[in-house]
Amino acid sequence: MTKEIRYGVISDVHEDPRIVTRAIHELKTQGAEKLLVNGDIGGWKGNLQASQDYTAFILNEVAKSGLEAFVQAGSHEPLLVFGPVVEYLSNKFKGQIIDVTKVPKVEYNGHHLVFLPGSDFLVRGGEYQIGSNEQIPTGKYIQTESGLLTFNIWQEFISIMQRGISQGAMYYSNMYDLKKYVNQPEKTIVVCHIPRKFQNLSEAVDVAEFGEAIIDFPLQGNIIENGSVFPIHVAKKIHEAGYPIAIKKENRGNEDLKKLYDELGITKSVSGHFHESSHRANDRDGSHVNEGEYVTELFWNSGHLDAGHTGILTVNGEQVSYRNIKLEI
Repeated sequence: MTKEIRYGVISDVHEDPRIVTRAIHELKTQGAEKLLVNGDIGGWKGNLQASQDYTAFILNEVAKSGLEAFVQAGSHEPLLVFGPVVEYLSNKFKGQIIDVTKVPKVEYNGHHLVFLPGSDFLVRGGEYQIGSNEQIPTGKYIQTESGLLTFNIWQEFISIMQRGISQGAMYYSNMYDLKKYVNQPEKTIVVCHIPRKFQNLSEAVDVAEFGEAIIDFPLQGNIIENGSVFPIHVAKKIHEAGYPIAIKKENRGNEDLKKLYDELGITKSVSGHFHESSHRANDRDGSHVNEGEYVTELFWNSGHLDAGHTGILTVNGEQVSYRNIKLEI
């Protein structure tokens, strides 16, 4: 006999991190038993210390909840901002704060959670990259003139940076790892900051509004290449200033993830990322799924927390339902 488990979800915090405190209180009040911290809970805040403090504040609030919490990066987290903080706090609160780069799958009473950290669209220094290059195993990498170097200890990364040979870094999440972890798709829920691709602009979780450069052009001393993409709030300002930017609204989920989910039979996933699709839910055909109803197909954007959006995923064996929660802000 399976037992219901309720997961509160935290993601997409870019502004005042204190909203996390309110969200956790409301999630616990409404019955959340565990937490999914699904990316974009950190970014570059001007310097390394301030950036680490931002993420540490959020995760300390998570720890104060007393709830088991699974933590992963999204589009905005730089390696040195996010990784050492999660490592330290997951050791300090062992068994409560779970670093999913080390625990990519858990099995509970009648269901499996599989985690795919990072994003396919990195913003403002984000370095947790989801990709489909089968030649690059999941892991931490430094880009040098001679190619990619792997590293395991943060001090190795710092040492290479100090030597001046680093041209960038990343944590690479190879999406094909899902083939290793998904052995009972009917029981599996994939937790990933980004959604797979859909085709429904009015109801799907992957709808984004953005700006795209239609030709190369100079901007503030830089050359913006044709096809460059800007977040909508930035794009509108550039467009209004007369630059060649097209404003678009499209399904922008990951096409490779769609193919992989279809291949593996994955029909349930929790995502965030696209703020315009906050609190949407659909089935694998892109059609709306009603709140509060148990289903076997659910792709849910749990919400942009800066906008006060959070929610609870309830799992009962192979069935799931969702509850959208809107905080007053």
